Amino acid sequence: MKRYMQVYNKFVEDIKKGYLKYGDTLPSIRKSVEIFGFSKTSIERGYEQLVLDGYIISEAQKGFIVDIKPYQLHRQQIIAQASNSDIPKQYLYDFRSHAVSQDSFDLRVWKRYMKDVFQDTPLISTYGDKQGEQELRTALSEYAYHNRGILATGAQILVGSGFQSLLFDFCSLLKKPISIAMEDGASKEVLHVFTSFGFDCHFLSKERYIEELSLLDIDILYINTACFGQDFAPLSNSMRDTILQLSYDKNFLILEDDYNGELTYHSKPRQALQSASVMDNVIYFSSFSRLLLPSLRLSYMILNTKYQHAYQQFKDSFGPTASKLEQLVLARYIANGYLEKHVRKLKREYAKKEQITYDLLSSAGFSVLLQEAYFSYQIDISHCDVFAIIKACEEKGIGIDAPTKDRLNVSFAYLDKDRLQEGLKLLVKILKEC
Repeated sequence: MKRYMQVYNKFVEDIKKGYLKYGDTLPSIRKSVEIFGFSKTSIERGYEQLVLDGYIISEAQKGFIVDIKPYQLHRQQIIAQASNSDIPKQYLYDFRSHAVSQDSFDLRVWKRYMKDVFQDTPLISTYGDKQGEQELRTALSEYAYHNRGILATGAQILVGSGFQSLLFDFCSLLKKPISIAMEDGASKEVLHVFTSFGFDCHFLSKERYIEELSLLDIDILYINTACFGQDFAPLSNSMRDTILQLSYDKNFLILEDDYNGELTYHSKPRQALQSASVMDNVIYFSSFSRLLLPSLRLSYMILNTKYQHAYQQFKDSFGPTASKLEQLVLARYIANGYLEKHVRKLKREYAKKEQITYDLLSSAGFSVLLQEAYFSYQIDISHCDVFAIIKACEEKGIGIDAPTKDRLNVSFAYLDKDRLQEGLKLLVKILKEC
């Protein structure tokens, strides 16, 4: 630990324990040099840090005075205890779907662009564009064309903090009542938005999807094109064409959720459903939460002509939901080609991890199903004791999402290849014993 931090920590501890109270005077710089045996520079830096963090103030003729009151210390302790209680449990082998690869994202590049943005004081001293920063929307227009085959201008793009917030914004533009169809098993986040607006929801079975869709009279179809049908695979070209033709014939709008659509490492690359529409009847959604880092909350929506005009009419009624700083950083990250390089790197990494996972699980005799967009396999555990699995995994330091009575979801995104193999072997052993 650096010497100035030793000085800082010593006085902070004395203040917290009550040896130094509000209004007390700290030893002079010269006296502290004698007490600690450190250089004058180290002592001065330690005192400066105490001033910056609000523990002390410097007063002429008096020196350094403790400036934190008992109730402030008490509040600090309460906040610290709450923070400690919220720390998530760390697992030796984490197969939960909450995270992505730890080593794939080059934080050095991101930090460099973040530093550049922070230095532009006039730029960051204003509120952001409600629709999303023009710089980012321009970059996204280029990115969507080259990676998803989508022709759209920056004026059609709306940037938000997440898919759900953008979906709320879009649904607020619709005239009610609305009848909407979606695949059975749609996410709770999606369903929450539609039910909040009072939409009449219809659920399509995976087995008879087209047959059931053709019989419905609906206004909108919501579809996750990256994870579709019984095999949870990207939407096939033939199914895409069939759905689009139905939308033309029956005159319904399509909401395309293209979650991680560009990140195909098992199946062949494909264009977005929106890019194949000739009737301008698809609203496109995509997110960067698992392409970059889940903590970077950035998503975007591409409106068709009709709803682009509708949004502009009510734009002043909306507020920005995504960080202006992060938007500007992402714009430069995309414009300079780093996002496309990152996606190529992820494809190679996840292809190897997916193969490792498949080989270990299938060779152990388990029936598995790949969810490519979610970097995970579903394992058939219909003959296992679910409660025994949960207990054994907890005891062995294995993190898993809560399984259903017949399915366990295993994400291979987070762990490196060596730890992935180790953890899978231990998980296989547990599943066989349970």
